[in-house]
Amino acid sequence: MKILIIDPQFFTRAGLIHLCTSYCSELAIFEAPNFELATDYLKHTSQYNLIFLDIDLPDAELRPTLAFIKKYAPTAHVVLFCWSRPMSEIRQALSAGVRSYLPKDSSSEDAKYAVRALLKNDRYVPDESRLTEIAPRSAQAESFLSPRQLEIMQLLAQGLSNKEIATILGITEGTIRVHLSAIFKAIKVSNRTEATLWYLLRQKRLVS
Repeated sequence: MKILIIDPQFFTRAGLIHLCTSYCSELAIFEAPNFELATDYLKHTSQYNLIFLDIDLPDAELRPTLAFIKKYAPTAHVVLFCWSRPMSEIRQALSAGVRSYLPKDSSSEDAKYAVRALLKNDRYVPDESRLTEIAPRSAQAESFLSPRQLEIMQLLAQGLSNKEIATILGITEGTIRVHLSAIFKAIKVSNRTEATLWYLLRQKRLVS
């Protein structure tokens, strides 16, 4: 079985690889921290069976990404692999070509059950009741910003430049710009000052 994991977080990829290989030893696993590298894999390596895809990639939007995957790996079982999202977003992803959904904050038992099912090419989506529980939290930053984006917001609020943030996080300035663009869109602001104010007001509400 051939698996491609597209996820920007090293420890997340490592954990998923460990879980997959604990149930099946005959796996060829490719990992990409961004979609640019994933495109190379998709263009030059054929017949992926499973593709785990994070919705919060720093260099790609979901629908164009799914269209690219469908073109180069039309038979692959695509699994949305991300932090919990409102059910409306999951339904949109499923209608766009995603077959399964594995939340990163699943319990250990749910994650093990899901991976075993996926390795058999069975579809996996958590119970509807579990998914709808997060809908009321949609106003909270954690429900629509990734952990990396929250890190960037914290550093941005400290008055750091893109270059300084990139150095601290070990990524490029270009990746920071992509993240900021996504953050501005998610929290409905148009510049760094508004984003910083949004973050500081949110922090004040959390501690008050």
